[in-house]
Amino acid sequence: MQLASLPETVQAILAQAGGLGLNGAFAYIGAQHFTYRCAEAVGEYRSARTSRLVSEAGQGFVDYEVGLQCRVNGKRGRRWTLIVAYEPNDVYSVWLVEGHRGRQPGSMVLACERDVYCDTLQSVIEAVYDRVICDHNNGFIPLS
Repeated sequence: MQLASLPETVQAILAQAGGLGLNGAFAYIGAQHFTYRCAEAVGEYRSARTSRLVSEAGQGFVDYEVGLQCRVNGKRGRRWTLIVAYEPNDVYSVWLVEGHRGRQPGSMVLACERDVYCDTLQSVIEAVYDRVICDHNNGFIPLS
């Protein structure tokens, strides 16, 4: 991922989460396959609405306008996705969701922390991941 080519808001999210190096939250959670949403590349760009869980045709997903998402190490055979949504009120929401066949939209959210300030983003991402690993994977972090 070429950091310089990303929108400034997405670059700020990465930086506030500790960057992509070994000391950052994304290395800690085994993040891979990054994608982002942001309509404007220059300057700070905020969402017009708060992120939320929605369901269409039985499929659930987190609806957000501005943010970053990535796959993380989770339970084998399951897709765990971390979403950091930049909210209209200048805070973040950190979602950790699971997607797999048979997963109901109402139960796909493994964790959601709202009103996360920029200076605590890295520690919140790591704490959410730790809590979900303990609750949903018996404390075991898979390496692949």
